[in-house]
Amino acid sequence: MPLSVAIARYVRPGMHLHFASSPSRSNAAVRAVAHAFRRLDPEFAVSATGFHSTLHLLPILRLGKRYISCFFGDNYPTPRPNPIYERLDADGVELEHWSLWSYTSALRAGALGQAYAVTNSLSGSTLGEELASRGKFIEVADPLRPERKIGLVAALRPTIAFVHAAAGDREGNVLASPPYSEGYWGALAAECGVIVTVDQLLDRAAFRGRPDWLKLPPYRVLAICEEPFGAHPQPSYFASPHPEVLSYSDDFEHYEMWRRMTTDAQLFASFSRQVLEVNDPSSGYREFVGRRRLESLRPRVGQRSSIFPRGTPVAALETPSNGAFSSTDRMIVLAARTIVRRVVEHGYRAILAGIGTSFTAARLAKLLLKAQGVTVEVMVETGMSDIECGPSGHPFLLASNNMAQATRLSSIEDVLGTLTCGAHNRCLGVLGAAEIDGEGNINSTRLASGELLVGSGGANDIASSCREVVAVVPCSPLRLVERVHYVTSPGKSVLHIATERCVLSRGSANESWTAGDVYPANNTLTEALDSIRANCRFSRLDATGGRWAESASRVERQALASLRTTDAPAPGALVAGG
Repeated sequence: MPLSVAIARYVRPGMHLHFASSPSRSNAAVRAVAHAFRRLDPEFAVSATGFHSTLHLLPILRLGKRYISCFFGDNYPTPRPNPIYERLDADGVELEHWSLWSYTSALRAGALGQAYAVTNSLSGSTLGEELASRGKFIEVADPLRPERKIGLVAALRPTIAFVHAAAGDREGNVLASPPYSEGYWGALAAECGVIVTVDQLLDRAAFRGRPDWLKLPPYRVLAICEEPFGAHPQPSYFASPHPEVLSYSDDFEHYEMWRRMTTDAQLFASFSRQVLEVNDPSSGYREFVGRRRLESLRPRVGQRSSIFPRGTPVAALETPSNGAFSSTDRMIVLAARTIVRRVVEHGYRAILAGIGTSFTAARLAKLLLKAQGVTVEVMVETGMSDIECGPSGHPFLLASNNMAQATRLSSIEDVLGTLTCGAHNRCLGVLGAAEIDGEGNINSTRLASGELLVGSGGANDIASSCREVVAVVPCSPLRLVERVHYVTSPGKSVLHIATERCVLSRGSANESWTAGDVYPANNTLTEALDSIRANCRFSRLDATGGRWAESASRVERQALASLRTTDAPAPGALVAGG
């Protein structure tokens, strides 16, 4: 049925609406809900793995009384707070923060009919304390080993879930493709069922012989609605070649446009006039974006660079540098060297990197390890394993280009739950932070001033369970603080902090930090160490034994420069109509 009919038939004020990420969400459903309820006060509870891009629309219109997520802000090109959530927070709207794996586990428990899911995350964090105060997290004694505590998160069961897929049929069969991100736990947990949007409706015959493509039982599907480009500006990626299934890439400029939409009243008014105030918001949206622009996104899915094919050795990279080597570049190089050293010394087989500079450092480290003959996988928590880390990969870790070039595609449950947080993980975590303190605790949620940040994403899960963490943080008294205001991620596994000035290291959570690998600067070593002390508020810091590191080599500079070369089009002026 048409999406507007499905919304009118099934969605009521006060419901808990869940927008599933599999890996993209139904942004067409976000717009349809906004269109139907824009003049009302429906007081929805709204859940999603991340509130970014199109999902800003519901907070802009104040359609929710509670927002449940692992991330609030903008994730492209790097994670940044968005002022809309600070305004919501100031107005008393409830923002319920989760970590990515605990959130997915809670949806899974909801689908399985269990009251709780077991989690190794959240303990020892402010994030866990807040969820505990809401009755969503509890630690109990292990009945077989009373000295050990077991973490439990309460099951999440939305009223209705929205899912987007590449294709489906009129009987409610949904064609799914990895990476699945959170998977279909939210859809299976939803009390009333799931509304599915698809880019195209196909004949049932198109699915014959591929039962592995069908992840949802049709009887759970309330409605299946054909919505071309229904995930835009996110991609719709289909991993298995099929002549009738069309994919499309990320629209990076529209990611940025949605950030501006939260503060630019004139831009939002233009969007509202063309999309929300018309009878057919789906057609209106495609006109707003521009049909030529939408069609132009199709050929770029999974394209690989013709210059640097997968597996190009580091020594062969000849991408010229512009000569400038920034403080961020120095931090990335020092982080990559630290990652390389820890992988070689401890035999780690996988690296789970966060978004932004930590991801760039992980990609560079993999190239440097490859040059040494050391094999390691770089993973993305949404379900990508052994992604392409050379120049044909994309610097935005969630880009469809990285899906297309990953060796394995699975889900959050597999990559984050098992390979990163599982009993036999051999994973090194690499994380950024707004603040980090002398205990290694990371804050990415809220500053002492009250300023809202972005939240955990998967960082709490990574820091809670992987073997070791390398943090990538600028050397500043505003970033290296005596004590973080909010513990998003516990610091027990954070043993190294790479900055642009040096690398801070400790042997265990109980030991003091030492400064080493001091990046060469236009001063003496004593002056450099004094500057590090002045910019670090840790009470236990020994900088007396610090030594100069080598400046970035030609190979490191070339490799780092090459990672910033993408197949994406150059940014241009964005106007309604494309």
